[in-house]
Amino acid sequence: MKKFKTIIEANRPWWDLEFKNLIEYRDLLYLLIRRDFVTSYKQTILGPFWVILQALAGSAVFTVIFGKIANIPTDGHPSFLFYLCGMLSWQYFASVYGAGCNSLQSNLPIFSKVYFPRLIPPLSQAVFLIFNLFIQLLVLFFAIYMFRLHYPDLKSGPQIIAIFLPFLILQSALLGLGLGFIVSSVSVKYRDLSRVAGMATQFLMYASPVIYPISEIPEKYQAYLAWNPLTFIVETYRELLLGHSTGCSLKYAIPSVFFTLIIFALGLALYNRTQRSYVDFV
Repeated sequence: MKKFKTIIEANRPWWDLEFKNLIEYRDLLYLLIRRDFVTSYKQTILGPFWVILQALAGSAVFTVIFGKIANIPTDGHPSFLFYLCGMLSWQYFASVYGAGCNSLQSNLPIFSKVYFPRLIPPLSQAVFLIFNLFIQLLVLFFAIYMFRLHYPDLKSGPQIIAIFLPFLILQSALLGLGLGFIVSSVSVKYRDLSRVAGMATQFLMYASPVIYPISEIPEKYQAYLAWNPLTFIVETYRELLLGHSTGCSLKYAIPSVFFTLIIFALGLALYNRTQRSYVDFV
């Protein structure tokens, strides 16, 4: 008697990103955004003020250490505004990056029980974090207003081109998710790499012009900063919200957008391929 063997295989290629299903599960996306909001602010004393405190405290520390003690120039902007603008641009990227790094590991309980597009949890966190960014932007605008009251000749302030800020936020989200997806996918088999991700966060901050302007970097090294997509992002935040910066130019924009798209595409492909068999590794 001839024996038969049945092989069950996925009938969908790994490069199918299920974008159609994202639309069908948009209600779940909304519920997860609402969940993130509730878990962040429900039963807290200060609520969203923690986001404000985080921005103010970090900027104040940088102002004292790097502005007053180290005397690092700030491209003509008041030190506090310079660091506050740099911090809000950095914190959104870092938060989205952290969400991407934990996108598989932190959602294992629901991934192993029910099907839905696996991109929804990290996307919901990236959308929710825009709310925190919006609060910090209001803090920045208020700080600019107060500085202008005390210094009428101050030229730092938002420009009309600030209407393009949503595109910059989108690029920050794509870059953060792309890098996070790469780390999350690789750390499925090699868990200790998740620790490297935390170290990389600090390295990326100091490798980006968050606490210093590009104009203070020797010209022979400025070309290397163009390879860092965050250089253009951080400097363009200052261009849009404070009025001028050094790194908002095509010299930095073209490589920044190019590397952002490459990193996001690579991370998305790895994430989509890994999420299919992730439960088998844990």
